[in-house]
Amino acid sequence: MQPENALIVGKGAREHALAWGLKESSRFKEIFAMPGNPGISQIAHCLPYRDTAEIVAWAMHKAPMLVVVGPENPLAEGIVDQLREAGHWVIGPEQRAAQLESSKSFAKSVMERYRIPTAHAKRFDNLQALEDAISAESEWPHVLKQSGLAGGKGVVIVETPSQAMQIAREWAAQDNLLAQGVLWEDYLDGKEISVHVLTNGKNYVWLPLTRDYKRVTPDLNAPNTGGMGAFGPVADITQDIRTVINAKILDPLMQFLQDENLFYRGVLYVGIMLTGQGPMVLEFNVRMGDPEAEVLIPLLPIDWGACWLGLAQGHLPSIVEPESSAAVAVVLADSGYPLAVKGGQEIILPTTSEGLIFHGATQQSRGGTGLEAQGGRIVTVVGKDSSLSGARDQAYRTIRQIIAPDTQFRHDIALDTE
Repeated sequence: MQPENALIVGKGAREHALAWGLKESSRFKEIFAMPGNPGISQIAHCLPYRDTAEIVAWAMHKAPMLVVVGPENPLAEGIVDQLREAGHWVIGPEQRAAQLESSKSFAKSVMERYRIPTAHAKRFDNLQALEDAISAESEWPHVLKQSGLAGGKGVVIVETPSQAMQIAREWAAQDNLLAQGVLWEDYLDGKEISVHVLTNGKNYVWLPLTRDYKRVTPDLNAPNTGGMGAFGPVADITQDIRTVINAKILDPLMQFLQDENLFYRGVLYVGIMLTGQGPMVLEFNVRMGDPEAEVLIPLLPIDWGACWLGLAQGHLPSIVEPESSAAVAVVLADSGYPLAVKGGQEIILPTTSEGLIFHGATQQSRGGTGLEAQGGRIVTVVGKDSSLSGARDQAYRTIRQIIAPDTQFRHDIALDTE
């Protein structure tokens, strides 16, 4: 029996884009979101929840649904395993496979075992041992990575021993962070790309290549964020490079999933650095990127409802990359993001706009008549056009229509496309 309803798990701009794609499909009678946000509430029934167990408990009493899980935390907690047991069709990997993202130490061990190219790294769970490694290092810059989930903010490029020592001690002071492990990793120089594929755990199909912008500003020393913008498609990747990525990264990873008999029907998102030695993996993610999802979903002219349902049932869709279409996403964030967000400021969105506006950290104002920011990444604005420059102009025209005090956005998204 084909499901009549769909559930989106999550509350950010990525989940708003996922809900938008399902609504455009018209395949489902009802779309639910847990917990959703004010933007999602315009196209789906939003329901509050406190934890993954509450989502599962609610779904237990529903007829089989399509469930698309947006964020990484519920995946790491095993929501796919539990919802599949309840008879639902789910987009995402089982909990063991989700460790590819939830534990960078685990991911490194898989890459070492299957000879997937990545930066050399050592894992530490003891501050003194980490400080000794920093003191002994002769090549700079270097990279410190939190092994566990950190919302895209657990990676720091350190230029000097003193900076590395400071970060290491700050992390050691945080509860349970060192126990999960910290990686001391070689720095990779090159151009970064975001490779998204749809996979049934055995085979895969590429989505258009995207490039995201992690730092809060263009300054090389600016802190990392969950992502301040993205664009696609990326046109500067040759077929030869794609062939290498398939042979050395994606094919071995599919072999790992099969060797371990792991369930995986969903999105695999690989951060890759194009180095002088070839493509090398920066990280694995077991869901769509944010803001990459806000680029990919409007960019591809496909029935997303049929795509997700078919994939949840093990069938790979046919993806034809657009030849004359581009999309650019620009994130409007709290002025203190990612270090010290304020939140609470009134947000006034244009009643009509050229670009799409996907809600992230928004909520109904206390009076219930408007919107206010919750801090963090507030909305993501997307421009789509036949050219990259046209999409970029549309996105920036739209974001400048938003009235939002104490906010920031990067002005260079999709400028460095050479």
